[in-house]
Amino acid sequence: MRTHTLETILAASARALVAAMLALSACVAWAGKTFYTLNTANGLSGNDVRQVLQLPDGRMAVYTGKAVDIYDGQRFTSAAVADTGWIELPAYSGHTHLYIDSRDNLWIKERHRLACVNLRTMRQQPMHASGFARGMDDFFVDDSRMAWIAHGDSIRCAYKGAAYRMPAGAGRLQDIAVAGGSFFAFFDTGRMIEYAESGRTASQSSPFSGDEWRGYSRTSLVARSADTAFYQVRTGRAGSILLAYDIGRRAWRTLTRTPYTLHTLTATPQGTLYVTCPQGYLRIDPATGAAERHPELRLPDGTMLTAGINAVCLDREGGVWFGTYDHGVLYTSPLSGLFDTQPINIRVSPILASVYLNGEALQTGREYGGRVLLDVTPPYIERITLAHDQNSIAFRFSTMNYVRPRSTCYRYRFSGTGGEWHTVTAYTDGSPVDDSGSLYLPFVGLQPGDYVLEVMASTNPEAWGGADVRRVEFKILPPWWATPWAFAAYAALAALLLWLAFVLYGRHVRRRAALRAREDELMERVRTLTERLSARQSDSRVVLGEASAADGQDQQLSPAEAEFVSRVTALVKQNIATQGYSVEQLAADLCMERTGLYRKLTAMMDKSPVAFIRSIRLQRAAEMLAGGGRSVAEVAEQTGFGSTAYFSKCFQAEFGCRPSDYPKAAKTQQKA
Repeated sequence: MRTHTLETILAASARALVAAMLALSACVAWAGKTFYTLNTANGLSGNDVRQVLQLPDGRMAVYTGKAVDIYDGQRFTSAAVADTGWIELPAYSGHTHLYIDSRDNLWIKERHRLACVNLRTMRQQPMHASGFARGMDDFFVDDSRMAWIAHGDSIRCAYKGAAYRMPAGAGRLQDIAVAGGSFFAFFDTGRMIEYAESGRTASQSSPFSGDEWRGYSRTSLVARSADTAFYQVRTGRAGSILLAYDIGRRAWRTLTRTPYTLHTLTATPQGTLYVTCPQGYLRIDPATGAAERHPELRLPDGTMLTAGINAVCLDREGGVWFGTYDHGVLYTSPLSGLFDTQPINIRVSPILASVYLNGEALQTGREYGGRVLLDVTPPYIERITLAHDQNSIAFRFSTMNYVRPRSTCYRYRFSGTGGEWHTVTAYTDGSPVDDSGSLYLPFVGLQPGDYVLEVMASTNPEAWGGADVRRVEFKILPPWWATPWAFAAYAALAALLLWLAFVLYGRHVRRRAALRAREDELMERVRTLTERLSARQSDSRVVLGEASAADGQDQQLSPAEAEFVSRVTALVKQNIATQGYSVEQLAADLCMERTGLYRKLTAMMDKSPVAFIRSIRLQRAAEMLAGGGRSVAEVAEQTGFGSTAYFSKCFQAEFGCRPSDYPKAAKTQQKA
């Protein structure tokens, strides 16, 4: 129990000591600090830095007059700013100012003009086509990232309905600020008017007496320290003045006056002020007004740089950024230097710096496979949709840890691998974290589906509470033949094929039924024909060639009549192949007249000579068909029929079936 208590006390003491050392380091004079340089050699668009601003996600925005450069901790991404993309601001005559609004627009305000770069696309916005180009004298963005448009004697919020009326005689509006629910307006006359949320005037004040304000009326720049105070730099023909306004007491006081121009200022959480000037920078204690001027800055190689500084920005990690006239950006941190060997515990956020597809970095707005995959830059990506063959994707994350990048550690989880958190650092063998603190996560050969990647960053692998989580969703589409539409088409096609199968099967069944019915009918006819043939064979009368099968009478012929019928039959058989063998030719061969032959043959056979001749021909045709080896056309020709169709018609009338069906019927009769 004592050991545990002692360890607890020692740990608490160590933490307190480290905190005290870090606090002490933040208060040490910065003359001995090392400043690291970022310039054109590192990808900056120019070394003339006019303003520096930290974005909400931690990245740094640098304006060089040529372009807006965004630094993600590893590299710069630039958006060119053309001279043709500006609109006029008649009421603004101050220095370069950068604003970032709630819609991720970066506004650049210079003397009498305004431009805008959309950070999501990293493109300059066409201001003349926007609603901001009409009725604007000046433009501001407050600390809550709301844009305000000043015109005449009023100022209104561009994104909300709030508006305030400026009183007559207040002067030209130069700055605005929002704190504690109140709206503050700063004028060139030195007056500051506080408006309540209702829009009424809550208070008015000025740090000047009499006409003193005229010496500092040219420009104004306001910085806020939490919700307790405003700090204002004013310039004019008298030089520059640094003022402090206590919000709670509603009281002004003067911190310092200089004969030279003060450019920009920033306030640290501890209350220290940094103010830039052509001779370096000032470090001011607002409690006492004591100012330390630093005309030189130490570089990593030990040399001292004498540089004019026109911009300063304090990042949320505790680092200070200076923008110089011709040396790019200079950076230092209160956590570096003396205590480099101590653990650091600063808040860092993962920044999605790049996305790679099949090893190639994706470009915003560019088409891949006929589709634009990224319509915004990587830091703003929330969801990506990829084709089935775009299934090898990688993500690179960075942080704004400038003190010791190798101390950056990450936690990530990926839904495609079970969704477990993995902690990685640069000190782990085979780690995806490199020496510059960048995390590279590749995912190769992913199957179609929805995936989620979540990443956190920290400088303390044991402290993840409250860490920002960067979430990226992406979807791998299935190939066209595996999409829901394709499956719907497959189902429709299967239904169509099934329907066709049913139709064809029904047709087949009906055909088989019709064929079976026809076969049954044919068998019935065959049975009838068989019965008729059997009856003829047992009949005592003379039946010539069974040709009188359709004859309905039993007639007894005398020997003379039988001999006559035999002669007629023999003549017809002799000329059976002769087409057109007529009754006249038969009568001539019998030495008879046609009428006499007709009366005699009709009386004996109960049929006309034409029907008698046709019956003999058909009987012969039936014999030839039953014997096989001949086609219906050949049989028709060899039995004296000039037309196959006429032959078929006569044959079916005589025997009750078609000539083509007769061989089968004859075989059936023989089997029976």
